[in-house]
Parts: sequence; structure tokens; C-alpha cells
Amino acid sequence: YEGITPAYSTGYTVWTDFLFQGMFAATCATIVSGAVAGRVKLLPFLIFSILFVGILYPITGSWKWGGGWLDARGFADFAGSTLVHAVGGAGALAGALILGPRIGKFGKDGTVHPIPGHSMPLATIGVFLLWFGWFG
Repeated sequence: YEGITPAYSTGYTVWTDFLFQGMFAATCATIVSGAVAGRVKLLPFLIFSILFVGILYPITGSWKWGGGWLDARGFADFAGSTLVHAVGGAGALAGALILGPRIGKFGKDGTVHPIPGHSMPLATIGVFLLWFGWFG
């Protein structure tokens, strides 16, 4: 990888960058999944996630990483948190607006019914996946 960028000559390869960015892209998709959980079927969500992570995230990610227009203007994005959460949040907002409220969340009289969490083991696995992405 000589001549690509100075960082690649120090052991930081295309594949480490791919895995690093892949974890951030997966985080964007999980932000959306938290907003649409219980209101969308699995297959449509998987199709959405593939398009979201494969097309939208790389475009917006290049705005900061790799010398994009945000980077050229001096935008500081500590650990990628702004970009990841903005992209994931925009997708979550779009999904929530399209799908409407969760079934069972509101009673006929407008009262709010709490919806408890379902799977602590899956939440724990998600935390470990994020740690893997951040710490490698």
C-alpha cells in the first residue's frame, strides 16, 4: 500500500479501516432499529439497512473522513460521534415519522403505556460489538 496515504505505511491497512468504519455503520443501523423496533418486519428492515449502510453512510462518512468538505472546514468530530449519531438519528426520525407510533404504546384515551425491554443478553452483545469496533 505504498503511496496511498502515510497512515497505511504504519500498519493501518485498508482492512482495519474497513472494520473500523463497518462498526460505525452498524451503529447507525442499530440507532434506526431502536426507533422502528416492533413496527417493521425483518426483511424490509434488512433491505433498508443494506441500502442505509451501503450507500447513505459511506456518502455522509466521506464528508468528514478522508478529507471531505466538513473536514476541509475544520469540523471536529471526536471519535466519529457526531457523524454516526446524526446519520443514525436522521434515519431513525424518518422511520418513526413514516411508521407512526408503536402498537400498544398509547391507549384509546391517549394515556401512555410503558413498553418494557425484551432481551438483556442481546443488549449486552450489542455493547460488546461497539467495544470491539472502538477498541479493535
